[in-house]
Amino acid sequence: MNDAAPIGDGIFQIPVPITNNPLGHTLVYAMESPGGLILVDAGWDDDNAWRGLTSGLEAIGHSVKDVEGVVLTHFHPDHTGLCGRVREASGAWIAMHESDHELFAQISTSYGAEWMDSHKANMMRAGAGPTDLGTFDTIAGMSPPVGPDSAPDRVLVDNELIALTGRNLRAVYTPGHTPGHVCFYLEDADVMFTGDHILQKTTPHVGNFVYPLEERDALAEFIDSLRRVQTMTITRGLGAHGIPIDDVASRADELIEHHEERLEHLHGVFGDDQLTVWQVAERMKWYKPWADISPVGKGLALSEAAAHLRHLVARDLVAQVPNSEPAAFARR
Repeated sequence: MNDAAPIGDGIFQIPVPITNNPLGHTLVYAMESPGGLILVDAGWDDDNAWRGLTSGLEAIGHSVKDVEGVVLTHFHPDHTGLCGRVREASGAWIAMHESDHELFAQISTSYGAEWMDSHKANMMRAGAGPTDLGTFDTIAGMSPPVGPDSAPDRVLVDNELIALTGRNLRAVYTPGHTPGHVCFYLEDADVMFTGDHILQKTTPHVGNFVYPLEERDALAEFIDSLRRVQTMTITRGLGAHGIPIDDVASRADELIEHHEERLEHLHGVFGDDQLTVWQVAERMKWYKPWADISPVGKGLALSEAAAHLRHLVARDLVAQVPNSEPAAFARR
């Protein structure tokens, strides 16, 4: 049985499985367009996901061959993975904001020796010790989670209109979760496809790199993007995971409050100590103990810790300690 179904306002929802992942699936949305169908995101890349997408399209009376284009909320593989198969089957165009194009290229590259050396060097600069570095060997040689055949061939820009049948879908640039994250606003219904920017239950990950700290303040961008969405008239938010969001503005408030509390906690954990990025991550609150987090999970945690640390530096609450190796920071 496939749970693909119309959910009102001319929108079809298709759950595309993410194999062996607690998220369960990515919610792909389809709407009729002059050339067939427009999809919002495409799902993870494996045969199980492909069966989910194709059978879902059939359940709503369409075929993958009907897909005119795919608009991507961001570059992560559970959103971009099936783009190559969709394009091969239908000739569809694939569109993503330009700020995520380079990041897509990075994740679609094999994790070879050169990549691993660079990754470990970055971890050392962040303060990882020999034992910590050794755990990352488990991901050496892994295939990338998405292939280069899924690369976008079209650039999305803020406020760009994507033609649907008798109406438009507007791209709304919402950086933070990724540098090029985009939500999509269905103008005639005041419905927003929120991707991973706002989710009904989950707090989206923010940030991309560990050390050196990014010049961009990803957390500030995320909060500004939340406030931008709050100014819009939205009757329903449809995220890529979880159930619909009835009050997008209130959920955005909850996310802003969560990060303000997290920043206050992080500032407090410094005390009189000088901490590396790794030590900052260890002291932050996660969904499980730090020692139990996988190497991939620690990489994500480190990038989020760095994003929060970067925001404290921007607020002049924390400063980098001069000439420290690995890089250390202290509370002002």
